[in-house]
Amino acid sequence: MAILQAILALVGKSAGKILNAIFGWAVRALFGQTAARQQTFLSALVAAAVAWPLLLVGVAFPRIAALLLAFVPIPHGIPSWAIRIVWLALVVIVPLALGLAIGAKALPGTASESFVKRVLRGFPITLGLSLAFLIMFVSVPVMRLAALIRKERSASIPATTTARAYHQMAAVAIEILNRAHFDLHPAQPGWWVLAPTQILGWFGGDAFAAFVPAKMEHFESASLSVSFYPSGVLLRGKPQRTTWAHGLITEALLRTDALQSADPKAQAIEKEIRRLWKAFQTISNRGTAEAAESVQTIVRELGELNVEFDDWQVLYRQMLQLGRTMRGERQLFEQRARTGEALTATEYLPEPEISDTLPDVRYGHSHG
Repeated sequence: MAILQAILALVGKSAGKILNAIFGWAVRALFGQTAARQQTFLSALVAAAVAWPLLLVGVAFPRIAALLLAFVPIPHGIPSWAIRIVWLALVVIVPLALGLAIGAKALPGTASESFVKRVLRGFPITLGLSLAFLIMFVSVPVMRLAALIRKERSASIPATTTARAYHQMAAVAIEILNRAHFDLHPAQPGWWVLAPTQILGWFGGDAFAAFVPAKMEHFESASLSVSFYPSGVLLRGKPQRTTWAHGLITEALLRTDALQSADPKAQAIEKEIRRLWKAFQTISNRGTAEAAESVQTIVRELGELNVEFDDWQVLYRQMLQLGRTMRGERQLFEQRARTGEALTATEYLPEPEISDTLPDVRYGHSHG
């Protein structure tokens, strides 16, 4: 029983991450940047598209499908033909609704397509989302379970990318890992890495063109396997090395355009942090009054931000990283990337040496 509970917990945890990753990424790919309220509705619409195969099952087996989807048995007094009509209607309505949403919120560069074509595109996109999700839903928990049996550790790092940011993320991550002596080299990814994105690209057409990379990135070494998805990074390998790689990549993602938060409000602040980080790479920009004011503005926004804690803590960590950059310091893990050694307890929280020219922005105020 304990083993069964562990397996179910593993599948449930993986499924939750898959849901968040594929829904958030698919919504952004299909509809662009959206407000939080819009994203909730659109995520529910994408979720309905993912469940489309169960709606098809409902046409043939209406009562079984109702139990699978709603966990509610249908009273025997309701005839099966009536339930079957409902399922058949949903089979048509869900792709049409997805197509209507795409047609109403067209992304730049797709205006040449007719509205009718956008609406009808909802059918192949629905099929693509369903197939991609099914592969991920099955393969990711199986890979995690296999890693558990081999006494390996697996970890997922969320990161929303475009096709360009995807390759940038992979290049930066592999560079920092190899400087830490992971000795990773390009390898052929497994079908479970290739299939979901290829399916979405094939069925989605132009809708996913800017988000689906033409070539998938996958790297391996004796102690670690790293697979890059448009929605994040999957690590699998020896426990200590996997944890060390997880920290290095998470820290290094600030140097890329990959977004680690999911909520549009959090992503807006994350983009501003990225802009400031790039500006502070120039020594002349450090310690200026404009720099202090920009940081204070983000601190105020972060204090008033209404998002899930996972997104909030991503921004908080990135602000700490930005503070080190402003002081001209290397990031914590980056200091040891050349040796591949973990930081000791005493080195993990060093006392910062604040520059005399840098306004004090640690507590939301500055001193002239």
